[in-house]
Amino acid sequence: MTAPIVTVPGARIPEQRGRTSTTNGRRPVTRPRFGEKTAALFAAFLSMAAFCLGMAAHGTYPFGPSPRALNDLRHQYVPFHAHLWDIQHGTAKGDLLFNWQSGYGNGFLGEFFTYLSNPLSWLTGLFPRQYVDFPVFLVTLLGIGLAAAAMTVFLGRLRPGSPWLRALLGTGYAVSGWTMTEGGIIPMWMTGLIALPLLCIAVDDCLNERHWVLGTLLFALCWFSNFYSAAMATIGATLVLLLRLLLSDTTWRARARAVGRAAGTAATGLLLAAPAIVVPAVANKQAQPTTSYVVDVATEPLVYLGLLLPGSIPLYPAPNIFAGVLVLLLVLALPFQSRVGVRERAAWLALLVLTALSFVVTPTAKVWQGFTLPHGAPFRESFVLTGLLAMAAWICLAHSPRPRALLGGGALLAGLVLLTRSAEPVTAYAVKGTVIGGALVGGLLLLHARGLGRRGRALVVPALVLSVLATTAYAVYGAQTTYDPARYARDTTTTTNLLTRNVHRAAAENDDWPDSRVGVASSLYVTNNDPMLLGVQSGGYYSSYVTKEAAAGLRELGIGYAMGGRNLGIPRDPYFNALMGVGTLLERTKGAQITARSVPGVPLVSLRAPGSDRAYGAPAGSVWANRHAALGARVYTVPEIHYAKGPEAVREPGGWRLPRHGKGQAWTGFTARCAPGDEAYLYAPALSAVSMATGSKAMGNSGRPPAVVSPVNPLGTVPADGTLRFAIGATQPDQVLPHGAVGCMDPKKFQDAVQALRASAPVNPSVGGHSVGAELPKGSTGTVVVATPAIQGWSCSVDGGASRAPVSHRGLLGVPLGAGADRFACSYTPPGLKAGLGGTGAGALVLAGVLVAGAVRRRRA
Repeated sequence: MTAPIVTVPGARIPEQRGRTSTTNGRRPVTRPRFGEKTAALFAAFLSMAAFCLGMAAHGTYPFGPSPRALNDLRHQYVPFHAHLWDIQHGTAKGDLLFNWQSGYGNGFLGEFFTYLSNPLSWLTGLFPRQYVDFPVFLVTLLGIGLAAAAMTVFLGRLRPGSPWLRALLGTGYAVSGWTMTEGGIIPMWMTGLIALPLLCIAVDDCLNERHWVLGTLLFALCWFSNFYSAAMATIGATLVLLLRLLLSDTTWRARARAVGRAAGTAATGLLLAAPAIVVPAVANKQAQPTTSYVVDVATEPLVYLGLLLPGSIPLYPAPNIFAGVLVLLLVLALPFQSRVGVRERAAWLALLVLTALSFVVTPTAKVWQGFTLPHGAPFRESFVLTGLLAMAAWICLAHSPRPRALLGGGALLAGLVLLTRSAEPVTAYAVKGTVIGGALVGGLLLLHARGLGRRGRALVVPALVLSVLATTAYAVYGAQTTYDPARYARDTTTTTNLLTRNVHRAAAENDDWPDSRVGVASSLYVTNNDPMLLGVQSGGYYSSYVTKEAAAGLRELGIGYAMGGRNLGIPRDPYFNALMGVGTLLERTKGAQITARSVPGVPLVSLRAPGSDRAYGAPAGSVWANRHAALGARVYTVPEIHYAKGPEAVREPGGWRLPRHGKGQAWTGFTARCAPGDEAYLYAPALSAVSMATGSKAMGNSGRPPAVVSPVNPLGTVPADGTLRFAIGATQPDQVLPHGAVGCMDPKKFQDAVQALRASAPVNPSVGGHSVGAELPKGSTGTVVVATPAIQGWSCSVDGGASRAPVSHRGLLGVPLGAGADRFACSYTPPGLKAGLGGTGAGALVLAGVLVAGAVRRRRA
């Protein structure tokens, strides 16, 4: 069956087979026959089957014990989907706009648009929460199927030909090297794999001056699903558009008209999806900056070429672009394909080479990444080159390559294997799969090229399908075996193990929100986003959108963080839990058993006396002074630290310079005088060392600013003689123990301060998804303090008055009451949301105008 040829305006449309319809004398629009639709579904099934077979052969989740959830998939995406489950089922502390659980409260809409706006993510709510890993896997699997189906359809727009052969190329595109190393473990990027062919379809409609509204909605859907990967797909679709216009036989005026129509489609689609673009952009601007380092995109030529072989996996970041043996063989045969015009061959080959080079040249690589190279894998746009490879392969195959062209491609394939077989990313699986698969697929293509009759094709095409299924599955198996997660983690299953279920159950049983929070002890750690995964409310938070205010404010109170502040830690001392309203602390006892312990905590909403944030604190500017000011009471004493014994420390103006602790060597001992019974703590955020007080266990202090900042660590209880004895073993050279690093907390003063705040707390606190308010004792003065970071987006009113921005009460959300007030209310609006909704409104007006104008024209006709 022949698929429709797509031309540019002014070009002659050849006769097309299939069902057609006309509208008011316009050019016929070909509707795909049943076989066309079936081929797209077949491509989806074949690609998903190949992916699952390869995973099952290795025993990767959900087909075996080898985990998928590693690195960011484990620490970010699975917990985010667990939180989405809670939002869907009404059990989350917060909503799509705000998350009360992570980092004690942060905006969430930017995270939603970045991690969860893919429509496939909403399948999460259909499965039990403890098995959230499975719907996250389905996001990847169904994304593969949709990408294969969409590419199958678009290839028919690019050039007519067998939809079944197109389905095989769509499978190679969807189950690619990029899918193995990027999209398969970062589920939200799978939308980019789908978006590339969808946007190419929308651009094709622009070339044929039809379906403008549908194309606009496709652009909006792709950008709404994930703006980051959609931006890369848009660049790829633009390259395809320019190439097709260059090769078209039409006037420059018609070319300009097509470009203008495509630009209008894209612009209106972007307006419709504006909230999904503007909100994350503003959130990124307000986020805590990560540590800076140079990202190198240079790639060795042999490494790059080796990554064309299916199953190759780079040990270091490189553009992993393989798209299956069939695609590779046909691309290599394209230079010899005399049935394709020289100009068209040269154009496609030039596009492939220039696109490949653009990934490894810093200025153009920045363009692909939004004008700044990411801190993670720098080749996230590689799926675009994989798509272009599939398109070039179809140009070759759709013109029925002669045996000479196929033999030429086979010779190049053999030379490629010989040239790269010793390159770093090329594994034995890649060599074996390419050689055997190339011989099998090449032989079947040669049979097909000999002009077999219908009966011959009926035998060759199924054999070709089976060979593509087998070689693709083997490439997946080889990639999984090469990068076996079991080598890097013994137990990384985050949602199906007993510990996770027990913690989540205990959190639900002890839930007392909003009167108090349920927190977890620092020793009870599963992921960097435990609050979302486990259903608790604590400091743990790992996101690209941790705000500068949250990171700085919580750091000044003694919390630790990593990744330059984008990964907040769980506090290790009772003060922080109390200040942030934790009333129940979950701890791990034996095995996976969990116990819940009641702890003293300040209410979520509390009152501070006028000027209390400035009235306390000594020495000024220290973490202990900041804690006094935030609590409104002095509970710490800061003793002088004295060198006692061991490797000698040198006293300097900033503190004690420590010798590096060698293996088997003694640590440097210190003493400090505090009241007997006080609880001693150490705060040395830049110190990389191990600390231990007499009678207490050792605590790691892994400071490495600005990337990593250590939290306040417990040293133990001060003995009866009032002398705290502790030792420090520096793990790195040039480490300094600050003079005011030790703080001794009086337990009674601490308890009294907490009880005083509870006694004066507002009554009837009301906490919504993104709002908070309470009734105050009549005529209250001072400042209402909400136990959440003071970030941008909050607006508050007192006694129903005009809304105004709150203040920062030592990093916490503060609402000044003025001369006296009886109630207050605050509401959070994500920065950028109003502007984004304005863009959506403008896009809707444009869309409505086009629809109305079209209806008027049809009525007049």
